[in-house]
Amino acid sequence: MQSFINIVLAIATTASLVSAAPAASIESRQSMTGDLTYYAPGLGACGVYNSESDSIAALSWQLFDQYTPGGNPNANTLCGRQIQINLGGKSTIVTVEDRCEACQLNDIDVPIAVFSQLADPTVGRTQMTWNWL
Repeated sequence: MQSFINIVLAIATTASLVSAAPAASIESRQSMTGDLTYYAPGLGACGVYNSESDSIAALSWQLFDQYTPGGNPNANTLCGRQIQINLGGKSTIVTVEDRCEACQLNDIDVPIAVFSQLADPTVGRTQMTWNWL
């Protein structure tokens, strides 16, 4: 019986490591550089409704799609992850809730309320750095 329990535990541990593998590869505290833009959120790719006052982010389709198991964006392992955006000595924390079709790899799209915390919205697009928390 003990052998059976050990085998089940080994399988469960291996399965959790395999399912966690994509997220583990983004755990780096390395700072990424990209453009910050803003958009009007609604129903996001993670299956959650958000408003322009929510502290959320849409990641580039290139990054987001790498972590979408079976093609279902609602099951994306990046959904709900937090990132810190840094710009001109200011920073804010946002939660990944959406996918940005027009963004390049390290770009981030946020609601205007978040953008306004970091930069003047009239610029429309500005370079920033960000990292996973």
